[in-house]
Amino acid sequence: MRSKNIPYDTIQCSIWNVIPREHLYPIITVDNYCFANVMEGIDYLLSKYQKSIDNVLNPIERAQSLAFSALLDELSWMLAYSRAHDFSWLRDDRKILEDFSKIQIYFWRNVIVPRLQKKTLNRVRGYGLSGKNAKKEVTSRTEAMLEALSAQLSSNKYFFNVKEPSWLDCKAFAVLAQFKYTPLINEARIKQFLKERTPNLMTFVTRIKDEFWSDWMSISD
Repeated sequence: MRSKNIPYDTIQCSIWNVIPREHLYPIITVDNYCFANVMEGIDYLLSKYQKSIDNVLNPIERAQSLAFSALLDELSWMLAYSRAHDFSWLRDDRKILEDFSKIQIYFWRNVIVPRLQKKTLNRVRGYGLSGKNAKKEVTSRTEAMLEALSAQLSSNKYFFNVKEPSWLDCKAFAVLAQFKYTPLINEARIKQFLKERTPNLMTFVTRIKDEFWSDWMSISD
C-alpha cells in the first residue's frame, strides 16, 4: 500500500483477538467490510484507488514472478521452522508489551505465545520439517533459495526492470526483512551466508525500507 500511495491506518489488534485466529496475517477493513483474506483486501484497494500492480511485466516476467513467489512461500516455511523452536523474542518484545496491563503481559507470555509456538510446531511437522536432520535440511534449503533470489535480483534495484516495486518486490521485502531483523535458527551461519554470498538481498531490504518506511524506527522501536 505504501508503494502505491494508498492511504491506510494501522490499528493494533486486541490481545484477546489473537487466540482464535488461524493465522497472524493482517486483517484489512475497507468501507466497513473486513477482508480476512489479505489478497482479496489488496485487490479491492487497488481497484478502489485505481491502482495496478505488475501490469508492466511481460508474460515471461509474470511467469518468473509466480515461480519466485512460490519460492518465497517456501522460505516462509523455513522461517516458521525457526519460530517453532524459539519464540522467546516475541514473548519479550518491548514494543508489543508496552501497552499491556500486568495480567495481559502474563497471559501473553504464558498462554498466547506458547500456544502460537505449539501451533507453529505442529504445522511445520505436518509440512515435513521434522526429525533429527531437519535443522540441517532447513539451513541448506534456505541457503539455496536465498542464492536463487540473489541471482534473480543481481545488481538491479528491483527484481525486474521496472520503475516501481512489483508484487514480487513487496513480498520479497516482507520475507527477507525477517531474515535481517529477527532471530533465526542456526542464526550465525545464515547471517554470515547473507553477508558473504547474498549481500544484494540485504541491500535490497535496506533500500526498500529507506524508500517506503521512513518511519521504520518510530513504529518498531
